[in-house]
Amino acid sequence: MTSAVDRSLDSDTCRKLISLGYARSNHVRLYGQELELVSDPFPHQEGGIAIEVIGKTESVSRTMKLPLPVLHVASSRIEKRNSNDKRTA
Repeated sequence: MTSAVDRSLDSDTCRKLISLGYARSNHVRLYGQELELVSDPFPHQEGGIAIEVIGKTESVSRTMKLPLPVLHVASSRIEKRNSNDKRTA
């Protein structure tokens, strides 16, 4: 039962990250590297949220977990939205 709740939160976080620009075909700078995103964010099997990326000098994609500060921004915006929804209900 707990994993279902966690997956739901992961899905919300992934959708929020997409709206913040972490979406397929966009370019971002993470861990000091310029990267092209070749996937939308997805829940990583080891926990956290990951994306598939290609660096400027790379020819194949690799999976990269998003840093916690990025995830915190997305989840805090979800929490704000949820608290605003509860106030208007």
